[in-house]
Amino acid sequence: MIGVELAGSRARGTYDELSDWDFAICTSDFDSIARDLPALVEPLDPLGAEWEPLGPFPVYALMLRGPTVVEYLFLERSQKARTPVTPTEESLPAINAHFWAWMWWLATKASVGHADLLGPHWPRLYGHMLEPMGASTAPDSIETAIDTFVPRRDELEQEYGLELSRALENEVLEGIRASRLRSVASSGSAAHRAAEGTFAGL
Repeated sequence: MIGVELAGSRARGTYDELSDWDFAICTSDFDSIARDLPALVEPLDPLGAEWEPLGPFPVYALMLRGPTVVEYLFLERSQKARTPVTPTEESLPAINAHFWAWMWWLATKASVGHADLLGPHWPRLYGHMLEPMGASTAPDSIETAIDTFVPRRDELEQEYGLELSRALENEVLEGIRASRLRSVASSGSAAHRAAEGTFAGL
């Protein structure tokens, strides 16, 4: 490893309470770092960890309690978005972790009045994850995404004889409820009213 720098909104000074902790990693041996990262971050006891499948460069993302997101960005490399993952006994745990990380990212944007950013994600979420799980329509809110995902996840879990941890799911759901309360209390603006609608029912 050559160096590590704080990146993203926390480096720019434009962060809020729920912003990710982004760290840009400079390395001449990406393969070794990628191999060793899961063991290196194990002392943080992440609820979820994944290589993000859809970004333009590799990102290793951790979901910690809070929820708090820590991302290791490899900005000097590029990647192509992965194709939708077919649910299997082997892939379902990763699908579950990716879904809840995605919901939390969307919730953090909505909570600070950026509900307008959510729209483009619904067809992506549907095509990449929900349609391969058997859903027939794209969601239009965090609530409908969760209502679509959870029963299908549960059915597949039972079919495969798995018992997935609910720790990440519970942490994200509690975080969404808390962020909704903060959003409603902070402003009566149209943007925050839109955020309130995004969280309806949660």
